[in-house]
Amino acid sequence: MKNTTLLFFLFFVIGSCTKPKVANLSSQLFEKNSYKTLNQDKKLVFLDSLNSSLSSLKNDTLTRNFLFDLSAEYYYLSESSKSLAVCQKVLKLSEHTKDTMAIAKSFYYIGDTYEVKQKDSAYYYYHQAEKLYRLLNNQEMTGKMLFNKAYVLFYEGNFLESEILLSKALQLLKNSEDKKLLFSSCTLMGSTLSRLEEYNNAEKYYLLAKKVLNHLLENDVVFVKNNNYKISVSVKLAEVYRKTAQYNKAIQELESIMSPTLKKDWPTYYATIIGNLGYTKMKSGNLSGVEKLLKEALDISRKNSNEASQIYKLSYLGEYYAVVRDTLHSISYLKQSLQLAEKLQSSDDIKISLKLLSKIDYRNNSFYNKRYIDISDSLTKVQRNNRNKYARIEYETSVVEDNNKELSIKNLYLILGLLAVILIAGGILTYRYIENKKRELAHQQQHQKAEEEIFELLKDYQTKFNAIKLKEQNRISRELHDSVLNKLYGTRLQLGILNSSDALEVKEKRLGYVDLLQEIELEIRDISHDLHTDDIEDHWEYIHLLSDLIQEKNELATTHFSFSDESNLNWNTIDGLVKITIFRIVQEALSNVIKYSEAAICIVTLTKNENNKLLLLIEDNGEGFESTTQENDGIGLKNMQERARLAQAELTIASKLGEGTKIEVVFNCQY
Repeated sequence: MKNTTLLFFLFFVIGSCTKPKVANLSSQLFEKNSYKTLNQDKKLVFLDSLNSSLSSLKNDTLTRNFLFDLSAEYYYLSESSKSLAVCQKVLKLSEHTKDTMAIAKSFYYIGDTYEVKQKDSAYYYYHQAEKLYRLLNNQEMTGKMLFNKAYVLFYEGNFLESEILLSKALQLLKNSEDKKLLFSSCTLMGSTLSRLEEYNNAEKYYLLAKKVLNHLLENDVVFVKNNNYKISVSVKLAEVYRKTAQYNKAIQELESIMSPTLKKDWPTYYATIIGNLGYTKMKSGNLSGVEKLLKEALDISRKNSNEASQIYKLSYLGEYYAVVRDTLHSISYLKQSLQLAEKLQSSDDIKISLKLLSKIDYRNNSFYNKRYIDISDSLTKVQRNNRNKYARIEYETSVVEDNNKELSIKNLYLILGLLAVILIAGGILTYRYIENKKRELAHQQQHQKAEEEIFELLKDYQTKFNAIKLKEQNRISRELHDSVLNKLYGTRLQLGILNSSDALEVKEKRLGYVDLLQEIELEIRDISHDLHTDDIEDHWEYIHLLSDLIQEKNELATTHFSFSDESNLNWNTIDGLVKITIFRIVQEALSNVIKYSEAAICIVTLTKNENNKLLLLIEDNGEGFESTTQENDGIGLKNMQERARLAQAELTIASKLGEGTKIEVVFNCQY
């Protein structure tokens, strides 16, 4: 069943991408159950097929937005390299159209793809995005980029710079409608300040995060679908209380988030809570039930294969057994914690385990102390290098920008100097050129205005002609019916009366006249009905105007002209310049056929090509000419080419001696 669903969905969506419809290019594709129910491998097959089918799409906002959605789907499936490739593609498209907002978004998305494995690259692209969002005066997205940069610095151990960036971000986001971003910023600020041991300020930001979270929980149920943020913030806040020896407040905070279903619904969070609860009680001096809580927390983490959370639980147990003077168990748990921290390369946890072991394992005290000092020095060096690295990224970026500005200024001075020389040397020629251009532009505007006026005159003529024609038809109809028909009817009655004579010869003649008059009466009645019709066509039809033009040419030449409109367009909605261009090109082409081609047949057709664009075809079977040598000769052909250019149409003329001529005009718009 899943395979059938996949094939149907691929056919429906990807098939439509061969000739995409606006309605299909939407992130709603990824909201369909047909997509959501696929496993990861099938989703990747679908996304890859979709990605390959998008290459033929034009570079517009719709396409770029859809590529952003596609990149995000790859990102959610942990396919960072594919997400990056799509982001780089949309960046090129955005730069080509100079879409600053899309360029900024491309930098932001590229930063996300680097965030896990190449944090310095992520920082660089977030910084690039931040500058563009500042340029666009988009405070919310500027704040988000500052948050992303701070996040990178936090996990690189650069807490001081992280705090500075978060302060700037929160200043921009304080009135933001994006409460999720505000919540994340407050939480990260709390964690940063906690690492800097500014616990009072950390508490303030955790409490602010809880306040924002309450607003979110009331208005966005989906926000806690995959993560219980309330537990996360409370655990962090309880840690601050514990580090400031406010053990009762820490215990109350942890117990406030316990619930009967917590262990079943959120086992990982349950283990975190009881682990912290046991450790806090131990720190407060209350050892009752601590061992049970800590061991239960460790068992749950092991069952869920959560090695990162096992580290500190093992450390908690090691510290607990040290408090109860069970040195053997204490050293055992602390060594397990150290071994796991080294495996996961968690430097902070390694330091904690080494510090505890140096105090408890007296025999190896010097060994652990030396390792602790080495790790501390190494971390200090790494953090210093990181600080220098990220400062260097911003510095080098600013240097490049300054150099570009300086180069631009130098180039500007050089260009201005060259312009000055050119203006001095050829001032008169430049002035004349500008004046000629002005006259040419004025002429084009006058020409276009004249064309529109001519078109309106032709329209008025056609309307008046149809009105006069209809009036004349009705007049003849009335005359036939009210005058001629009545007279004939009276004559027939008189002849009928006179026919009462008994003379056989006269009677036969009169009867013959009566029959003849009846025939005339019937004929006139038919004419009257034909002339007087209720099926009155519209007074103005553009196609009628073209038909009249072609019929007029039929009356002037031996060539038989025919015309057909296969475009199925509502000509009342078509731009006037397009219509007058068609009319004038047809008029010029038919005149050329009459003058030069000696053609027997000429066919004029309006239709649509394979790209759904309006196409004008004019074909004759006349003598033709060598188009390769004469296509630029003659005023008539140049006029047609100029008209096509002004209407943004493509005109091609194909002709050979003895094989006739074919003119194609494609208007670059879809109908």
